[in-house]
Order: sequence, then structure tokens, then C-alpha cells
Amino acid sequence: MLAERERPLLFGGIADDLTGGSELASMLVARGVPTSFATDIGANIPTGSLAHVIALKTRVIPAQDAVDLVIRAARRLLSAGCDQIFFKYCATFDSTPAGNIGPCAEALADLLGAKLVLFCPALCETQRTVFQGYMFGGSQILAESPKRFDPLTPMTDSNIVRVLAAQSRCPVGLVAHPVVDRGADAIMEQCDMLTGEGIRFAVIDTIYERDLASIAEAAARMPLLTGNASVAAHLPTSWRRDGKLADPQPAELPAVEGPAVVLAGSVAPRTAEQLADFGRQNEVVTIDLSRVMGGEDVLAPALLSADRAISSGRAIAIATMAPQDEVERLQGRYGRDVVARAAEDFLTDLAQRLIFEHGVRRLVIAGGETAGAIVPKLPITRFVVGPYQGLGTGRMVAEMPFPVALMLKSGKLGGLDVFSTVLDEMRRPVRIEPYLDEWPPQARVQ
Repeated sequence: MLAERERPLLFGGIADDLTGGSELASMLVARGVPTSFATDIGANIPTGSLAHVIALKTRVIPAQDAVDLVIRAARRLLSAGCDQIFFKYCATFDSTPAGNIGPCAEALADLLGAKLVLFCPALCETQRTVFQGYMFGGSQILAESPKRFDPLTPMTDSNIVRVLAAQSRCPVGLVAHPVVDRGADAIMEQCDMLTGEGIRFAVIDTIYERDLASIAEAAARMPLLTGNASVAAHLPTSWRRDGKLADPQPAELPAVEGPAVVLAGSVAPRTAEQLADFGRQNEVVTIDLSRVMGGEDVLAPALLSADRAISSGRAIAIATMAPQDEVERLQGRYGRDVVARAAEDFLTDLAQRLIFEHGVRRLVIAGGETAGAIVPKLPITRFVVGPYQGLGTGRMVAEMPFPVALMLKSGKLGGLDVFSTVLDEMRRPVRIEPYLDEWPPQARVQ
């Protein structure tokens, strides 16, 4: 496989959901790194790619199944000459006591022979930070945030060291902020010290964007790094310093015209706020989860509503949502996984009908698990990834028998007007010079 490529990969990303994977790819594109994206482990890696991201749906499946998929993806990347593997997970460390972050990271560390693995889930753009091993969203500690009500991965412990230790076999340590604040050399010295003490996993404190830059510099030559995409966005600086990247080319994404739909399977409060904003000028159809679980035909009326909107030239959002107490009642009656699968199956069928029978060509999917159910079942031959321009704005074009503009949005991220804004932007081509120095784009680095 390597012999068929002009040059080996610098970087291979493995994401535990599709929204995070697409965000990781878009950040690298914005940094001027030729990056390809796939949801199929065996998909072709284009010759010109220096980074390749494989987005999986492994966050809440059985741990051993997740490990098997992640290792298959890693072997695929290594076969293309990959220098470094990055395991991407959510900025709120979404997982259960059984995994799947710890088991997948352990398997990757064994495969790559990594002596110490850093865990950097922070996303400073949204004030999701880690201090003394505890995760915060602004001034709110994780276990007191809405994440404690997540229907699939409720986060009730704010101590990420403790959370990771509960799902791992190897000892877990901490690289505290006084070390991080002294820069990359101090971080590397601390990593060597922890390795000498028998520590293999280390959560790393992160408060400011400059911390992410220092962490990336320290980890640039490690065979394995894990975290949120935001730390990986700083890796290209080291690659350029080491002469591994040529002069970057502008990032481009073609325009796509056609009917527009938002599909939301996320029950995150942020998605609910975004749907409310979208509904001020567009139609929003909410599908009652209890009707889905009751076996009612909710597909036909949803398609009828979409057809009316499309015929009048308007966008429409269709969401499977319910109040928190109703979600808990349904989960108690049917089981968490059964409820999630029913909602995802409905939206998957709906997406295919909308695209192939109703001509939808601009599509936003909200919710990582929802995207992970819908996208792999579409006959996509290639993704063209657009550049990251800020949270909730990353998008791509999926090449099928025809192009479909996609944005895969995390349930927790994006501005209030993200749905209307992105659907409109999909109608215009993108050409942006790479962000080589300042990061994140259009933001002041602390």
C-alpha cells in the first residue's frame, strides 16, 4: 500500500464519532494540510493526502467491538506510512464506566509501543478546560453541567483522571498546569518522569489556547496522542518547523445548490436552542419519540412536511426530541440502546428518502450518534472537506452520483443561527488561505 503513494502520511486520525472526525479533518485543512476523510476503514487514501481521518461510531458500542474497529483503523493508517496516530474523542470526555476511551487507548498504545499517552480533551474555544484533572465548562464543573443528563453518556464525575482510571487497566497520572504553563520542554520532562514512575496514561491540564500549542509541540513526535481536535490543530506548526510540510495551498470547497434540510437526533440543550432559532423563519417538525417507539408511521407525515417546504423553496428541520423526563421514561421501558437505535433508524430512512426521492442536496445532521447512523449508509465515494472557520461551521461535500453538501454538527456546539447560516453558505464556494499562525480562526488566542 505504501509503495502506491507518493509520500507517507504524517498523521492518521481515528475519531469515535463522525461529527468529531469531520471537525478534526476541517481543522487540518484550515491549517494547510492536505487531508482526506472517510467513514469506511478500507476507503482509498488519496495519493496527495498527508493526513487521513477515519470517523467511526464507537463511542457507546460494546468496548471490545470498539477496540476491534479502532485497531483495524490504526493498521490501515500504519499501512500508509503514518507517523502519528491521534485518537479523537469529545471535549467532555463522553464515555461510560466501561469505556470506550480507556480500552481503545490501551489497545492503540500496545500496537504502537507508546510508553506514555497524553489525554487532552480540552476545547478552549468553548471554555471547556481541565484544571487539576477536573473538567470545567466555563465556571461550571462537568458533573453539574447538562452533561450529567446525557441519555447515552451521562458524565457525573468531573475528575477526568478518575474517570479514565475506572475504564483503564494501566496507572493514570496528571500533568498539572504549573508544568504546562512552563512550555513544551517542561511537559516532555514531566512525561519522562511519569514514565519512570510506571505511569502510562496522563491527563494534561489545559486552560488557555497557548497551553494547547505547548502540548502539541511536546507531543509532536509521540506515536500516539489522544484528545479533542483542538490540540491536533496545533500539530502542523511543528511539522512545518521540521520541514515536513511544503507551502500550503488555499482550502477550497465547491458550492452546492438544491433543497435544504436539517436532521436532528441530538437532545442536547444547545441543539434545542438552535432549532428554536431556526424555527423563527423556517418550519421545524418535531417527531415524538414515544410515537416512534410505539411503532406508528411517522415517516410519511415527515416526508409530506418536507415536500411542502421544498415545493415552496423553504428549508425545514426535522428532529426526534423529547423532554428529559420523557426520554428517561422511554429508556426505562425499552432500554437506552433500543430508544437510541429507533430514533437513528427513523432518521436514516428519512435521510435516504429525502436525498434520493425528494432531491435534497444541502443537509445538516445534528448529533454525533445520528451522523454515525446516517452517513455510512449513503453511497458516498469521496468526501471533499472544507476548512474549519469556527465551531459549528465545518462542512464538506459528499460525492455520490451527485454532490451533497453536508455539515455534521455536534449536539453541543455551534452558534444559535448555525443551521440557517450554514445552509446558506453551502450555496457559495469557499476559498480560504490557510491559518498558519493565529489559532483558532477569527479569535484572539489567550
